[in-house]
Amino acid sequence: MNVVRAEWFKVWRKRRLYILAGLYWVVLPVLILVVARIVFGSVGDSFVNEAGAVDATMQQLVSPYGLARLLLVGPGYMSPTFYIVCVTLIAALLIGDERNQNMWKTVLVVQPNRVAVITGKVIVAMLALGVLLFGALVAGLLFGAAGTLFLPTAVAGGAWSELVGLYFLQWAFLLAPVLLAFLLIFVVRSGVLGVVAVLFLPSLLEAIYSVLSTIAQLQPLNRINAVFQALRLKNAWESLPQYFFTANLYAPARAPTQGLASAFGEELGAEFGSELGPVSTLLGSGITLPHAALVMAAYAALFAVLLYLAFTRRDVD
Repeated sequence: MNVVRAEWFKVWRKRRLYILAGLYWVVLPVLILVVARIVFGSVGDSFVNEAGAVDATMQQLVSPYGLARLLLVGPGYMSPTFYIVCVTLIAALLIGDERNQNMWKTVLVVQPNRVAVITGKVIVAMLALGVLLFGALVAGLLFGAAGTLFLPTAVAGGAWSELVGLYFLQWAFLLAPVLLAFLLIFVVRSGVLGVVAVLFLPSLLEAIYSVLSTIAQLQPLNRINAVFQALRLKNAWESLPQYFFTANLYAPARAPTQGLASAFGEELGAEFGSELGPVSTLLGSGITLPHAALVMAAYAALFAVLLYLAFTRRDVD
């Protein structure tokens, strides 16, 4: 608890957390509302809205529930995602700054139990991410309520309990990248290189594995086996993301995408499955949230073992 109090005191006196909070809680919802108002001003009184299609779209996207949902979904589709950026910046603060400012010896003298030190830092990182994530939920509610003053939206409506569950699940999934970021930044011993590794190494390894797996599926081509090879490659590409780190990490944030697509009238049920809800099949990946939870738990356990072994056995300078 002493480590948690000390690290919490340090984290919220750094500007990077306030910049992240400002971008996530204020800039993003305001930008969404401005775009929605411009679009509604352009097509709200046109023939497109004769059947109320535009009004329904606004209710889906920028009502309090819709905006809170967008603040969960949107960051999960950025590249690199806003979630991993937050994880990286917080990990660089809690682990990288100790080396950059030559503070490891001081920290370990004050608290010689290294397990307590690294556990406290992980707890603070998760608490900071929780504040950012659930603050976005509250911001979506507040800005969405303000949007009802100039948009055809209503406060009522929406599966709030399911949405809160997805927020909580996405926050829990972030434990694995936090442990990975701590491990890479500590082992690499270079703050900049560690940050780059956290942002791009998982995607790079997955891309390399995808290419090698595809090449391994190829056989000498002839007129007879061409169709079978195409089917084999299609099945291989569909099964690849099942255990990928990035595909499972953002599963809760991307889960509402299918519901949004249905709201716009896209006929995706036959191709991707028609069930909605927290255990629905994610668009295009075939990954369910229970499956993603098990995969991320395995990744978190692996990264935790490697991190604690490295931190407790390696010397620090």
